[in-house]
Amino acid sequence: MQSALDISTRKIRLLSSLELEEVQTVVCEIINDICSPKAIAVLMWDEDLEHFDNKFFFGPQKSDITKLADVFAEDEPSGLDRKIFEVDTDDLGVTLANGLEPVFCYQVVKDGRLSACIIIAGSDGESPESILADLEQYPFGTALYHSWEFKELQLENERLRSQYEDMEHQTRSRVEQMEDQTRNLIRDLTSRDHLRTRQVDRERLVYWISNAVRSSVHIQEVLDMTVEKIGTTIGVSRCLLLRAVDSSDRLVVFEWHQQNTESVKHLFHSDEGFEFTKAALSTPSPQDLVEPELDNQGKYSKEFLAKFGIRSGLIVPLVLRDKVLGVMFLQDCVQPRDWTIDDVSMIGSLADNLSVAIENADLHQERERQAVTDGLTGVANRRSFNETFTREFERARRYGETLSLVLIDLDFLKKINDTYGHQAGDEAIKTIGRLLRESSRSIDSAARYGGEEFCLLLPNTEIDMAEQLADRLRRLINEEPIEGPGRISASLGVACYPMHADNEETLFQRADEALYAAKQAGRNQVKISSPAPDGFDLKHGADAAKETKALETNGENQKSNGENPQNPSKESTMLDVK
Repeated sequence: MQSALDISTRKIRLLSSLELEEVQTVVCEIINDICSPKAIAVLMWDEDLEHFDNKFFFGPQKSDITKLADVFAEDEPSGLDRKIFEVDTDDLGVTLANGLEPVFCYQVVKDGRLSACIIIAGSDGESPESILADLEQYPFGTALYHSWEFKELQLENERLRSQYEDMEHQTRSRVEQMEDQTRNLIRDLTSRDHLRTRQVDRERLVYWISNAVRSSVHIQEVLDMTVEKIGTTIGVSRCLLLRAVDSSDRLVVFEWHQQNTESVKHLFHSDEGFEFTKAALSTPSPQDLVEPELDNQGKYSKEFLAKFGIRSGLIVPLVLRDKVLGVMFLQDCVQPRDWTIDDVSMIGSLADNLSVAIENADLHQERERQAVTDGLTGVANRRSFNETFTREFERARRYGETLSLVLIDLDFLKKINDTYGHQAGDEAIKTIGRLLRESSRSIDSAARYGGEEFCLLLPNTEIDMAEQLADRLRRLINEEPIEGPGRISASLGVACYPMHADNEETLFQRADEALYAAKQAGRNQVKISSPAPDGFDLKHGADAAKETKALETNGENQKSNGENPQNPSKESTMLDVK
């Protein structure tokens, strides 16, 4: 019998693993703890190529099932309606060693698609139903799918990197050939020709970074590559880009440094580093730095600069519309350097490109966040919830799963607003949003549907569990103190597919009717929808709910002596729903 602590510990270990082989090992160890088989094989399903790949074997007799796994992998996978089934080894034409029968196949599914097949051999005394019940407690699908995806991304990155290195090598070879030919032709020319070659390299750098900024949506990668390209092209000891995110006390540092030069990135996460960055971000124009002991400007701490060991430095701000988005900090630790106009101009041009890229990335992230989030509570907004609701309902219908919906309505919001002000009402609404975020499971979807009404979607959740979760949420809301009204309360209605409805519109209506039934019964409680009887008039039910809401609003408008909105007397409750 698995304890809750053992299950939780295994889940944490499973979801903390990243590499595919590590995840497969953890999966096999969990299965071994559950049913002690003689051998286990994990076969990853490649949906694009439609074949099994990355076979992994585990157990004292793992070598005895390699042939079985190879033959099994040649067949098409079974239908997803059978999560676990016994493998007919005779049908596959495979003879197993003693003790390896029976053989079960557990199909691991992620988002309705096959992720892997796990072959379990030699688990005496265990029925497939009991094994399945134990295995379904673990997120094998999520862990295996993400580790597989991570490995595929690594392989793709390696392939692209190899192509890029080949292209870069070819380009470098061509450039070197051209430079050799040019060098033979201009061997006796003056140093002006050397400066011209330098200028070509710098123009190439500006062109490369401009293209990277326009073509890439991953601003972090662009900034990482930028500091490396600038550092190597300019020939400095270090190149850093300091960027304040949201406020000056949250700092992001990108760094490139020569192999014989130590990293100083960690220094910027100290109090001295924050002060230096704050001063640098207040400088709207480029500024050169000399050796700390020779610096008489007094703008930056000499003690802090001495930790870099620099002989000279250059600070170039990233400015867009009079706003400093970050600074580039170039350091030369070998010799004092006179930064030329060309140096400052070229780096300034790069800074302009990066400023535009940073602003566009920030705006893109903010638009994406605002598009799906309610600004007051931080949970999903109505549009985002409707999309999630439709998607989850279709998934539940397709795979024959349950889907529960909880509607939450803050009690006496108008009375709170009238008595303590709209700010108190907003605080009450924000409190419910926060409690929904903190108490919801990872598979749940919470949203503010409008005004004081919230929705909580519970995939693959039976009505009894949904009722327990709803009542727990009700208690949390009722126990949360709010300045002004003190305690608040909420009424909750719960409906479940397919028990109460056969389509999403009816499911929402059933939960809405249950919500108003909770209002009628005195508020601060959870009501479960009843299955609709034959001939039930949905329009009549909706009209009754609207009438109840109107009566409730009229009741709240009536003044009562010493009545607490969160603890209404029996008389006031009857008045509200009469």
